[in-house]
Amino acid sequence: MRVLVVDVDSLRPDHLGCHGYDRPTSPTIDALAAEGVRFTSCYASDTPCLPSRTALVSGRFGARTGVVTHFGDGQWYDQPAGGHDAATARPLVPRYLSRHGVHTATVSSFGDHHSAYHFSGSFTDAIQPTPRTEDEHAADVTARAVAWLDRHATDEDWLLHVQYWDVHHPYEDVAEDVERVRRAGWSPAWPDAEALAAQQGMTGPRSADLWPTPGAYGDPAYERQYDDWSIPDRFDSTDDVAHLVDGYDGAVRKTDREVNRLLDALAAAGVREDTTVVVTADHGDALGEHGIYAEHALAHPPTQRVPFVISGPTVTSGGRAVDAQVYQFDLAATLCDWFDVPVPDGWDARSLTPAIDGESFAGREALVCGHGIYTFSRAVYADEWVYIRIYHPGVFSHPGLFNDDSADGPAAGLELLHDLEVDPHMTENMLADRPRVAGEMRDRLADWERRTRTTRDAGGTDPLVHMAVESGPFLYVDPVELAALYRDLGRSDRQIRTVKRAGDFPL
Repeated sequence: MRVLVVDVDSLRPDHLGCHGYDRPTSPTIDALAAEGVRFTSCYASDTPCLPSRTALVSGRFGARTGVVTHFGDGQWYDQPAGGHDAATARPLVPRYLSRHGVHTATVSSFGDHHSAYHFSGSFTDAIQPTPRTEDEHAADVTARAVAWLDRHATDEDWLLHVQYWDVHHPYEDVAEDVERVRRAGWSPAWPDAEALAAQQGMTGPRSADLWPTPGAYGDPAYERQYDDWSIPDRFDSTDDVAHLVDGYDGAVRKTDREVNRLLDALAAAGVREDTTVVVTADHGDALGEHGIYAEHALAHPPTQRVPFVISGPTVTSGGRAVDAQVYQFDLAATLCDWFDVPVPDGWDARSLTPAIDGESFAGREALVCGHGIYTFSRAVYADEWVYIRIYHPGVFSHPGLFNDDSADGPAAGLELLHDLEVDPHMTENMLADRPRVAGEMRDRLADWERRTRTTRDAGGTDPLVHMAVESGPFLYVDPVELAALYRDLGRSDRQIRTVKRAGDFPL
């Protein structure tokens, strides 16, 4: 059995042709989907990068592993064993497969970039693509992956994980690919001018009202970082949105071309038809939803819904879409099926094999997904609804959350409820209008929190709530610095008060 997992940072499924996008961003991935199966409702259990990839290689929720964010107490993996004892009770996925004869490898700078040594150390081969240690270009990643395939493609039983950064801003070397996707035309139907106007006055960086963080604003080094494809300081016109999305789509097209190079390498080795290919992402990016642009700052679908395409000999009939809700880390249990090994006790992952085989498959009735940067929050996904509980809002006042202009800060509200069928861009908070649905979603979250907290290895505490109480989500933005910048820019007194209060926000 041979498995190639392509992991694209920040890739939204709705910007792929196989998910209905009308720009030619992803011909290679679309072809894989046409001959394989794609899951339309796949969500990362924990976001952003470090929690997501930890869940992927552990098959477990961040509430159990302890990894719920990028910094502080919430970044450290709770090793189930101690000292030199092997972690046999809840082994990491690559390590577990290697014990059963599978040669596992990752081509990624992620382990170094996020101090995720539990991640890189779980693979037999952990290959750093370049000395850059982060944001290296896709072509350099592909070169190292192809070199590995040149040595091992014809071996039996291997798992190769290849990770690309390029869809994460800044978008570099994308001009040629932008021109290709622009030929299809496009103008943003949403956010339109009305939506952009409503988003002005919210607080927080990466927003329509202010995109750079305080430390980056006016910094020449920051400006140079975005020389290839600039991002506006504010989004107050549809032209600004179109420019951003052009850069994003160009980066998707650029990465898709590298995926094709990987497939060519498999074909050159004579194993293309014998290799299962999985294309997924650690998270997506908001492109205007809740006033956020080119960033993953909240537990909501733009951040947590990810592509999940499977193609190859494990798929019995191709070209199918599976709409049932699944977690991305369900890949862990599915890999066990593919390599014919039992799923260990203690994993939260469930096998997707019935869905891949075309059998009846209900998926999960509801999903609970946590988020741990810029805000500490969780989302519950059930039927057409998403319910978002914000444990700490950081410096953000999202449209639909803080509607009282007289409010000085986050005490104005900490919950969102959206009907994704009638309001896919989540512009209206339905919390007050649908109290029964809100109550059911709160109950789902409370039940999930009880179940995960009581079985977590380290003390039974919720690490996301712990981080909200202890530190707040201020890794990338300091409230005092942001308030000072707002004052310098002549922003409203309400914005300044909101941000100043954020640092003292109680749970």
